[in-house]
Amino acid sequence: MGSYIEEFQNSDREKESDIVITVDGPAGAGKGTIAEHIAQRLGIEHFSASDVFYQVAEERGLEDHELSEEAEKEIDLEIDRRTLERGLKKSCVIDGRLPSWALGDYSDLRIYVEADLSERAKRTAERDGYDPEEAEEIVEKRDTEDYQRYEDYYGINPEERDIYDIIMDNTELSIEEQNQLVDEILEKLFPERFN
Repeated sequence: MGSYIEEFQNSDREKESDIVITVDGPAGAGKGTIAEHIAQRLGIEHFSASDVFYQVAEERGLEDHELSEEAEKEIDLEIDRRTLERGLKKSCVIDGRLPSWALGDYSDLRIYVEADLSERAKRTAERDGYDPEEAEEIVEKRDTEDYQRYEDYYGINPEERDIYDIIMDNTELSIEEQNQLVDEILEKLFPERFN
């Protein structure tokens, strides 16, 4: 039992939380929306790995884009280590790019959320106020950079989906349809917590 990230495997970490659910996916896929819904239905905390990213940036006296520009393995490891530690301490739903890899077997349910590039760009443009074409370039560039880092730093193939319990493509799903699918899964797996 343990993390799927090699650097976190040789430690004596113990899981104190009752439930940890991890929701991975690329930018604009809707992982935060799903994670928030799950947290509400199970009555547990939701946090995003990006919260840790912003915390590290603040500690270093950097803007988030500055930290992103100087991203290196040490920074990624710090973010993923803190994500792992938080998940082990308190029942929660964690969304981000790699929380399922960081939590590994500690995660009680690992979900991967995907959507096609144009839909993710549209969502990003609406959320962050970008022009749609600009958003597509930003999302595509970020995907490429993130996937390269995962491979270089952790040996993770970004196309690898074997670790996930559920893979959800929500390109054409409404939020209501998506939530209904998630509810069916939660009710089966966590009937005592589902409300």
